[in-house]
Amino acid sequence: MQIQFKSYGDLGRDITKNFEKFSGDWDLVVGVPRSGMVPAYMIALALNVNCTDISSWVNNYPLKRGLTRGVRKELSSPWEAKKVLIVDDSIMSGKSIRSEIDALPEWLASRATTLAVYSGKPIRSDIDIILEFLPHPRAFEWNIFHHNVMNRSCICLEGMIIEGEAGSDKRTARFRYIPSRYINTIVSCQHESSRHEVEILLVNNGISYRNLVMANNDKDVMEMDSLVRFKVKTFIDSTADLFVEANSDQAKLICREARKPVFCSSDNCIYNPGDELGTRFVKNKIKLLVWKIVNSKAW
Repeated sequence: MQIQFKSYGDLGRDITKNFEKFSGDWDLVVGVPRSGMVPAYMIALALNVNCTDISSWVNNYPLKRGLTRGVRKELSSPWEAKKVLIVDDSIMSGKSIRSEIDALPEWLASRATTLAVYSGKPIRSDIDIILEFLPHPRAFEWNIFHHNVMNRSCICLEGMIIEGEAGSDKRTARFRYIPSRYINTIVSCQHESSRHEVEILLVNNGISYRNLVMANNDKDVMEMDSLVRFKVKTFIDSTADLFVEANSDQAKLICREARKPVFCSSDNCIYNPGDELGTRFVKNKIKLLVWKIVNSKAW
């Protein structure tokens, strides 16, 4: 199985390259909270028009913008907008954005055109504009830790925690991120004797999970090879489809050995089995080289 992944950078590039699909004489861009607000602001900036959320639009709350940037169309209130572009980051079944439209007063709904940056289907009739087709399974940087994919994920505990000062109380450890969904499996390189302490840490931070796997002996985690083998075995033995790892080198090895996708939080990408590990970065360097050659000829 391979998981499609989009970062904030990917989102910006996909919006820019599809500008012609949504360019037009819009008065206002309205984002669907929460994940739709990021692309909504990107699109509004590209169009140079005001942006707001659906609730503010419906309630006609005053529009706000920075003092240093003017907009193409000055509006004193959202209801003045005659052509409105409603934006969401993605569409799957279409129920979410449809429920938003159905809840609108008819006179407002008649002014709206809907747009989704990513669609799980290449052709559909329940939305007006689609920028990119992105098949399932997929995950996004802006919601991966709050998505149902966490129910099918194995996460390394140490990658979640910000390393504190030596000798600090582990019970007060701070987390880099806290998944809001139920986690399939948490794997920790701490010894099994620390289980109770780790369980308290997870409970205190509101982290729910099905399994907590800890090292049975020091050989499991003393060297990188043994540590990776420990994580790979845990991943394979679990029912998880995705592993979340902070260490780049380990993420690549876990993907190669387990033959399952691995999200590397430091590289901010998903390594999929069958991919040439590191290909994404090599392609980016090649594109940069080509760009430099083309632009050097222009001079």
